[in-house]
Amino acid sequence: MKNSIKILAAIGIVFLLSFSAQAQTDDWTGEWNTKFGKVTITKNGGEYSGFLPKGKLTQIRVQDGSLIGFYSRLAPKFDKSSLGKKGTFKFTLSADKKKFDGYHKSDTDERWSSVNWNGVKVWGMVMPVIVSNNLPTIVTPSWTGTWKSTNGDIFKILDTGNAKNNMTYVYAKISVKVDGVIKSYDVKGLFENDTPEVFEGTIYRDNGWDVGYMTIEYGAFKIDDCTGYMWFGGDTKHPISAHRTSSAKPTVKIF
Repeated sequence: MKNSIKILAAIGIVFLLSFSAQAQTDDWTGEWNTKFGKVTITKNGGEYSGFLPKGKLTQIRVQDGSLIGFYSRLAPKFDKSSLGKKGTFKFTLSADKKKFDGYHKSDTDERWSSVNWNGVKVWGMVMPVIVSNNLPTIVTPSWTGTWKSTNGDIFKILDTGNAKNNMTYVYAKISVKVDGVIKSYDVKGLFENDTPEVFEGTIYRDNGWDVGYMTIEYGAFKIDDCTGYMWFGGDTKHPISAHRTSSAKPTVKIF
């Protein structure tokens, strides 16, 4: 009887780990830069969904290692692209899983277009998984915590979780080197709930005057790394490459 229980328990653990691995990763999910604009692919359970500028991908499935399906979009009046208003697509992933070779055929064409629909991955996250009541649950990542950049800049970020009109507000206190001098600023920003991997905010002085802008996004498959830039006017963008050193809630100004 005890051996039977052990065997059942082992089978259960294997099943749970397998389920968790499937929930955590998928080579196709994420955002891709393509010839025809950004393509975003998500997966809910076993079903894919996707979006392109003013359009969507439907009936998506994996066949022989390629992602195939249909697309439709609101084409501009004088659109000259080979996409047309709707058609069929086929994406074939590269060996490093960071880009794909894309093919398409509009509903008015009999053959695949000679124009490629290739894509390069912008982001794609391994979502953290927790186990509760023996069931794995995907956790929505949060920007909250303290981040330190490679050049010593500090970003204390608070993800409020307060969503309104498909946006969630985020505040930050940053200590950054500008023109050789370390300065402290407040940041008020947000991320869109369908693209939580990108945080954009306005940089303010203590007196309330806005002095710049910043945007950061999670690294591919790493929600504790981010890259982006700050802009304080002029032609120079200050690059950001940071790692989260703490997930504790920081004290920041809410305004």
